[in-house]
Amino acid sequence: MTATPEGRPSDLRLLGRLAPWVRPHRRLLFAAAAMLPVMAASAMAQPWLLGVAVDEYMHAGRTDGLWPLASVYLVLVVAEYLATAFHGWLLSLAGARVIAALRISVLEHILAQGHAFHDRRAAGVLLSRTTSDVEAIGESFVTGVISIVADVVRLLGIVAIMLVLSPHLTLASFAALPAFWLVVNFFRRRVRDTGLAIRAVVAKMNGFMSEHLAGVEVVQLFGREEAAAREFQDVAKGALQIFHRNNVYDAALYAVMDGLGGVAVGLLVWYASGDVLAGLATPGLVVSFVDYVQRALVPIKEFSAKYATLQHSFAGMDRVFGLLDTHEAVPEGDLLLAHPRGEVLFDDVRFAYSVTHPVLAGVTLRAAPGEVVAIVGSSGSGKSTLCRLLTRGYTGHTGTISVDGVPVESLQRRELARIVATVPQDVVLLRGSIRFNVTLGDPAITDDAIWQALGEVQAAEFVQALGGLDAQLGERGAGLSAGQGQLLTFARALARRPAVVVLDEATASVDPGTESLIQDALASVFRGRTVLVVAHRLSTIRAADRIVVLEAGRVVEEGSHDRLLNAGGRYAELLAAAKSLSTAA
Repeated sequence: MTATPEGRPSDLRLLGRLAPWVRPHRRLLFAAAAMLPVMAASAMAQPWLLGVAVDEYMHAGRTDGLWPLASVYLVLVVAEYLATAFHGWLLSLAGARVIAALRISVLEHILAQGHAFHDRRAAGVLLSRTTSDVEAIGESFVTGVISIVADVVRLLGIVAIMLVLSPHLTLASFAALPAFWLVVNFFRRRVRDTGLAIRAVVAKMNGFMSEHLAGVEVVQLFGREEAAAREFQDVAKGALQIFHRNNVYDAALYAVMDGLGGVAVGLLVWYASGDVLAGLATPGLVVSFVDYVQRALVPIKEFSAKYATLQHSFAGMDRVFGLLDTHEAVPEGDLLLAHPRGEVLFDDVRFAYSVTHPVLAGVTLRAAPGEVVAIVGSSGSGKSTLCRLLTRGYTGHTGTISVDGVPVESLQRRELARIVATVPQDVVLLRGSIRFNVTLGDPAITDDAIWQALGEVQAAEFVQALGGLDAQLGERGAGLSAGQGQLLTFARALARRPAVVVLDEATASVDPGTESLIQDALASVFRGRTVLVVAHRLSTIRAADRIVVLEAGRVVEEGSHDRLLNAGGRYAELLAAAKSLSTAA
């Protein structure tokens, strides 16, 4: 793999990686390419006609024949305009489609990654990759590489006809070309480095904004508005400095290129005047060459701005493809369970988030079909981790985790999600209808199944009061109480008719009144299902058939509530501590 001295992929390598998204739209690109000869031919012919008009008519004092020549010139101008417009429209259309496809691919890649991937990355940074960085790639595709290719084709055509007309005037016209190259080369790396820095600081600002807007209630409750504004101001000042430095490089590049263009035209006129006086060149030829040079300098001068855009785009491309090269998705199995019974087995399961953060140290636990098992323990004992390993939120464990004797890693992800439904502690509701929030777009879940699930969790009444399944929820379930939102997450799980239900602190944010509704429905909700309950509330724990106590990643006790309480072990200590906190409250 070719790389830059800084260790980053080369520009050509980055462009080559766009091929899978560009290939489906190659017909549009071929049509756009077909306009290039028309654009180049029109641009080359116009200065030549101008020279003929000067030598054959104006310099000779003739006016007859000028109108036909002017008409041809006008046709060429219109042809160039139409070809350029059609070329640009086709490129824009192809670019928009390519970027839409790439943005979808990036989002699909992000959503496919495991929990560990998201634990290490702020949501705002991932948002920046999907929006601004992908948009930057669009700039490189439409106004960058392909536009530069069109300019190069036009420039080569102009140079070719100039060489045919007068080789030595052509060499004089481009005497300043080495200076152009030195300027571009000088600013190239600086523009790219600032482009990378801009993408990084934009991602940082997006991350800061995303976190503080998501947690605005906490920010306001603890009076951190001014402190947060100051922190963001520091980030914004850093961004301003980077943008300022980038603007300086960009403006200097364009200004120097523009100045060198004027010098090139001046040198040409000075040099050609001697040829005219010596009879080696005609006035019309000089006029044609001045027009050719000015036309040639337009793409060269614009190249400075396009190059700056291109370097910003390459910086965004570098980051997007770096994200796509990160593969932390949970491997996909290929097995299905036609009639899952719901037997869950953890056999000597060991897991660590990192070398310095071991969590599970050999957990063996079996939940029989239809059994309700409560998992309790102090914070950090591995309760939630055990549940996340069952649903394959994390991988990398040793030992065996199986459902009905089939290792979970052998099951298809969608199949595992159908068999095992989780109700998490944090209520996650999306903007949209109640129907969508229960089904999450799964067409297999009918309205009857939704109402049945809502009825089982005692939520049908308040849903009817809101306006039924088509009632719209705001962002994060705005307009619902915490308890109502949690009831909808219960219904979301049960609407899929899973064989196994995992309640990961699912009643932690439920008020006592709502919890009583859930407790009343537990008998019917959990009949015929295996249930793993991670909970602290005594009412939820006592409903379990069996209680498993974890401590430091190991099973230290197991049995019924009464037996464990009478044993006076770790369970009794946890229960006494919970009662003490409840009394103090």
